[in-house]
This record gives sequence, C-alpha cells and structure tokens, in this order.
Amino acid sequence: MEIFSIILSITGLVLLGFAYKIYFKKSYHLINGFEKDYKKGLKDENYAIRLSKVYVILGFLLFFLGLALYFHAC
Repeated sequence: MEIFSIILSITGLVLLGFAYKIYFKKSYHLINGFEKDYKKGLKDENYAIRLSKVYVILGFLLFFLGLALYFHAC
C-alpha cells in the first residue's frame, strides 16, 4: 500500500508541474497537437488554461490522496 501511495503522490506532483508550465510559463507544446490546432483556429488559449486548471485539481487530489493513504497505512 505504501508503494501505491507514493506512486499516487508522484503522479499528482507531475500533474501539478504540467499545470504550472502550461498556465504560468505558457508552454503550450506540452498539450498534444495544440499548436497545430491553434494555427487552424480549432483551439484557443482558453482551452489551455482550462486544461491546466483540470491538471491542478487532479494533481492536488492525487497528491493528497497519496499522502492520506501513506499516513493511514503507518
């Protein structure tokens, strides 16, 4: 159970890192096919911002779930 909680926590941190790079650093190349769709006019910057907010929510949920499982197992 400890390994599972560590994996959850690391996954949450990775998602938070992606959200930071997309939202604050404007690294839109991290989103698969975004630059091509942006040039075609299919997606705009609001799509990237919404996606980064979803990453923040999922990242915090996974990180704190992993921490809760780790300390509950101890």
